[in-house]
Amino acid sequence: MTAGLGIVFALLCLLGVVMGFRDAPNSVALPVRFRALTPRLALVMAALLNGIGVVLGMGLITLSVSFFTPHVMSGVVGHITVATAVLVAVAWGLLLWWRRIPGSTAHALLAALAGAHLAAHLELGHELEPVVMDRVGWEVAVGLLLSPLLAWGLARVLTPPLVRLGTTGSTVNVQHRARIALAVSGGATAVGHGVQGGQRLGLLWAICLMGAGVPPGAPAASWVFGLSAAVFALAMAVGTLGGAWRIAWTLTERLVALDPLRAAVAAAVPAGLLFVGSLVLHLPLSSTHTLTAGIVGAGQTQTYASVRWPQVLRVVAWWLLTPLACLGAALLLGLALLLLV
Repeated sequence: MTAGLGIVFALLCLLGVVMGFRDAPNSVALPVRFRALTPRLALVMAALLNGIGVVLGMGLITLSVSFFTPHVMSGVVGHITVATAVLVAVAWGLLLWWRRIPGSTAHALLAALAGAHLAAHLELGHELEPVVMDRVGWEVAVGLLLSPLLAWGLARVLTPPLVRLGTTGSTVNVQHRARIALAVSGGATAVGHGVQGGQRLGLLWAICLMGAGVPPGAPAASWVFGLSAAVFALAMAVGTLGGAWRIAWTLTERLVALDPLRAAVAAAVPAGLLFVGSLVLHLPLSSTHTLTAGIVGAGQTQTYASVRWPQVLRVVAWWLLTPLACLGAALLLGLALLLLV
């Protein structure tokens, strides 16, 4: 049991590194593109704020987790389920990075959890818990459909008045205000992304601790959980320093041609939505989906055709493929691992 917990913990740390690496452009791409921050300063800032966000996110949840029941996630089966989901999410995230596609690691992880749970049901006859499948389906739908539409709509509505307000004064002052807004929005996005990442990592780790028989309210559990928060924060910070500039290039150059003021609005929208998703709606909103939709929405307010729709549709196609591919991959991998064990 201890060995299983150690393996799951190491995989969760790996997931934290990949989440930081893959999603670093969400907070640094636009500020660096418009010279609000230097690349090195932007990455250091994002790494620090991501780490702080992870600690805050894990502090917002408790060990009284009802997402999965202890029956579903207990013992070796629970460890295999979580490990399978993490491996699939990591592999999918790296594939999208190689393809220069801004995608959601969170929704890949959720779909993989559903696939691994389905594998346990098919291989071992475990009861298929509706709370797992329904919750995953709802949250993936919100992340894939509602949150990008909301971010796109907010960017479309807010960009024209904010641009009019921001263009008062000299050109130097306009550029200065836009860069300040980009730097602040990038920092807020980094914190929000860290909060969301901390909630995901903390939730999975708390479930594994409960499945291993650790009492939720025990002092030892609180100590282990607190120490784990520091390790996960460090893992995500280290991953963030990698930068993933391949995806940053897609966000800043291949989707839409933006000016600094519109870029500032596009960066502010996901920052606000991430905090609303974490603190109010308790939903795993994707910083990647909301930022990409915000960039497209802000770009559509320009007088010339700035949106490169073939590239946008290519990104959306990968978004739609993510839950299906990750669920199927986790189902096959879960069946294989459970058969071996």
